[in-house]
Amino acid sequence: MEHAHQHKTSSILKFIFFGIIIMVSLNILGIKFIKIDKDAFNSFSAIFISIILEAIPFILLGSFVSAVIQVFVSEATIHKLIPKNKFFAIITASLLGFFIPICECGIIPVVRRLIKKGVPSYVAITFMLSCPIINPVVILSTYNAFYDKKYMLFLRIGFGLAVSIIIGLLLWYLEGDNKVVLDTYDHHSCCCYHCKSKLYEIFDHTSHEFLDIGKFLIFGALISALMQTANIKSLISIYSGDSFLSVVAMGIFAYVISLCSEADAFIARTFMQQFTVGSLVTFLILGPMIDIKNTLVLFSSFKKRFAVELILLIFLISILCGTFINTSLVLR
Repeated sequence: MEHAHQHKTSSILKFIFFGIIIMVSLNILGIKFIKIDKDAFNSFSAIFISIILEAIPFILLGSFVSAVIQVFVSEATIHKLIPKNKFFAIITASLLGFFIPICECGIIPVVRRLIKKGVPSYVAITFMLSCPIINPVVILSTYNAFYDKKYMLFLRIGFGLAVSIIIGLLLWYLEGDNKVVLDTYDHHSCCCYHCKSKLYEIFDHTSHEFLDIGKFLIFGALISALMQTANIKSLISIYSGDSFLSVVAMGIFAYVISLCSEADAFIARTFMQQFTVGSLVTFLILGPMIDIKNTLVLFSSFKKRFAVELILLIFLISILCGTFINTSLVLR
């Protein structure tokens, strides 16, 4: 059933993408079914290509790490490494990102593989949410972007950890040990003599993982580029001064523009004089946790109900944290 649904979804994505390519090609040749503004098209193309080029290296890295876990790490080893105390396991998972430089573009394949190897979903998701915010590269880029406002770095790290831990605890309560990962990516290498090399297995799993994730990345980048071309930035500016609506607006903006967490701090910096502190912190923690391109990857990897539940929790907790910052006496 899940395999059939996945095949249908993949076919729909291919059909839509192929249709867009045909329409654009016909417009270039002068056969215009719809009128395309040249400047808007150039802007769309630049944004689309930049998202793809930005994400591909990290997805490849994540696919490689996932393959290494699949080949070298047994389920018995995983169970030995996970703390027996579930609360302590969630806290530990939230801190692992300090030592693993993987951004949100490549974290989902790793988390999916960990869950299939026996890591509880709420522990793996906690790691997935915190890692793109607290990994060393992101900390350094945030420090450089807010070199004169270092409190922004501490707010990002502190509330990023808080949100990931809270969501991990809520998923522990809501889901427990329920199965949440789809069974559509269990690729098995063949047993013939030329496939017995560990190196071959790693590259085999990496290529399948990368191609499976890649098609959803492309479609997600397509949607994000269309939304950015529509100039959503001007639409949210009217809410910049409101302590609650500014947080909601920047949360939506982070979701739509799908920036890599290693670059988003420099974009957030440009809003410093216009938007509230809480809204900028929301932008810096919600974007790395979920965006348009990762939403499609999430739905391709996890059960629909769980994916929707996770996305809603991310939005709710992140917005509450941003609003708390704006209404707190310390930062008024």
